[in-house]
Amino acid sequence: MVWVLRLLKLVLVLICGALMVLILMQEGKNAGLGSGVTGGYSQTYVGKHRKDTPEGKMQRYTAYLVAAFFVVSLVLNVLGN
Repeated sequence: MVWVLRLLKLVLVLICGALMVLILMQEGKNAGLGSGVTGGYSQTYVGKHRKDTPEGKMQRYTAYLVAAFFVVSLVLNVLGN
């Protein structure tokens, strides 16, 4: 049982590292000077298909890693007690 806890802790550390890298690689919500004046780019092709861009994929991977972080944290908490 001890090796399972150690393995889960290692997985948690790896997930945290990957989350830090992904979050720092993403651009801010108000990146671009014209977004406040023109209303952003929600009417353009990129705005409508944001999930297919590299930024959209990074956001999706970040959400998956956050979910994995919570699951591993909960399992560690249950097994640790």
